[in-house]
Amino acid sequence: MSAAITDQVSARSLMEYTKSIGQWVRLSGTPEELRAAQYVQGVLEGLGYESRLILHDAYISLPGKASLAVVSAGGGGAGTTGATAATGGAGAVGATWDFACITHSMGLATPPGGVEGELVYGGRGSVKDLKTAGAAGKTALIEGRATPQLAADATAAGAKGIVCISGKYPHEMCCSPVWGSPGASTVAQLPKVHILSVGRDDGTRLREMCHQGKVVIRYTAAIDVGWRKTPIVTGDLRPVRAAAGTAAAAGDCGEEAATDAFVLLSGHLDSWYLGVMDNGTANATQLEMARLFAMPENRARMRRGLRVAFWSGHSHGRYSGSAWYADNHWRDLHDNCVCHVNVDSLGAVGADRFVSLSMPETAGLGRWAVETATGGQYHLEATRANRSSDQSFWGPGVPSLFGCLTVQNDGSGLGWFWHTPHDTLDKIDPERLVRDARVFSVALERLLCDEVLPLDYAATAADIRANLERLQASAAGRFDLSGEIAEAARLEDLCRKVAERGGKVEVEVESGAEVAADLEAEAKVAEVNACLHDLGRILIPMTYQAAGAFAHDPALDLGFLPTLAGVRELAALGADTDEARLLLVDLVRARNQLGCVLRKASARAAKAA
Repeated sequence: MSAAITDQVSARSLMEYTKSIGQWVRLSGTPEELRAAQYVQGVLEGLGYESRLILHDAYISLPGKASLAVVSAGGGGAGTTGATAATGGAGAVGATWDFACITHSMGLATPPGGVEGELVYGGRGSVKDLKTAGAAGKTALIEGRATPQLAADATAAGAKGIVCISGKYPHEMCCSPVWGSPGASTVAQLPKVHILSVGRDDGTRLREMCHQGKVVIRYTAAIDVGWRKTPIVTGDLRPVRAAAGTAAAAGDCGEEAATDAFVLLSGHLDSWYLGVMDNGTANATQLEMARLFAMPENRARMRRGLRVAFWSGHSHGRYSGSAWYADNHWRDLHDNCVCHVNVDSLGAVGADRFVSLSMPETAGLGRWAVETATGGQYHLEATRANRSSDQSFWGPGVPSLFGCLTVQNDGSGLGWFWHTPHDTLDKIDPERLVRDARVFSVALERLLCDEVLPLDYAATAADIRANLERLQASAAGRFDLSGEIAEAARLEDLCRKVAERGGKVEVEVESGAEVAADLEAEAKVAEVNACLHDLGRILIPMTYQAAGAFAHDPALDLGFLPTLAGVRELAALGADTDEARLLLVDLVRARNQLGCVLRKASARAAKAA
């Protein structure tokens, strides 16, 4: 079954879709992005999908021109005290040295005349580093590409601005720590600093200048920020059933099956520049998957619907499109979405390391899909899903799989060309793109076609237990999680029994048409699947979110079990200090909440075990 679906992946279709989408610069909320959205919708409709193009309000920030010049260094002009040697290739313009730079989405624009002031070296850009550097009221030179965390820390430290040392070329980034469009409760969290980036070589020169003496810079940053109408395209394909005693023939789609359950296959349509890899190849893979499962022989095997979604605002609104969709389709996602499969940045030249995001309940499926699709040639490093890749659906309790799938062998992540003008068609290898797309084809095939959903909540419970044990150890006897650890172990045992029952159901159903039609077997399938669905709704909002089921946490690294993260701080705090007592108030409440969630999950699993 899996070999057949991988053989149907077409390099020609993938490259045609990629070239078509890669002809537009798809900045969020622009006419070019809308044309790409209309193209995608047209393809989906041509394949027989029920499609929608939604235009919604989103808070979008589009960076414009930026400039950076060293006015003086080492106590004199730009050409004094070793500055000429330090700046190397930077070109002299009057009494200044100019550096190529970019500014960033959600950064603070400068006045038209720019900003002038001292540049200090701020290390990695943490609040501690910035305070040590005396960055308050100044601009700090920071190692690494621009991120929401750096913007938040610079704002907290009172810096006027930051200059980030990026890669070979400066990488475009969105630096808002607010997930999605800001609301009245979160708008104050937007960055209040100017944010620039320079390439690695220029950053090295600026660092040397800072180490040699006082450096004064002048810079400008233009940013177009405000509310825009941005597109979301969705396409729905429901499963069908052929008439009794007949097989699905070409062009014969049969009758739609009575199910509201669906798999969400999503990727962002917006881009930096032409964005052929990020995210043109991913969008092409979405369309190719849509084509494969619209084929009658594949659609007839589907037990759940496929919803393909293309977001705007990923790159210029901090996931504003997927966040809006989660907020405005919360009930449908909560009630009916069995898994969110995200697609991002596939098929690049030199990308042979499989590293992708997952949850414990989906990691096994991800590893299986990579090994199956590649004939065992590659293996997946499944890392925990984090605050990236349009992970806007944790509140409704939807399990997630994938995002970016392959990275460069040289350790450069998605490549030196990522988020730069160099992300063009020549960076794509058609063979690698087909290889990556095949991974999605087999993962989707199982999610759409398996009798029992391929979700492993025994692994989830084991993960929760192991993390609680580590937290308990870090508390050094100051906080007791033994009850919650025991409940997680109980849940693990119950989920293993549910999985065993699900495996038996699969064997029964596959043993013959007579059994497959048996109402008792169908009831067992429905019971196990309902349990797996409910476990995600119970566990995911608590274990991944601090904001709860109906809000979005910041676009910052919160870690697993975020409401209990403070346990790690207790051992370093005096037992009788205000800090420890205040922290314990919050931790006791978080422990109560987690214990309630684990008991609820155990009760649900016990009904199906």
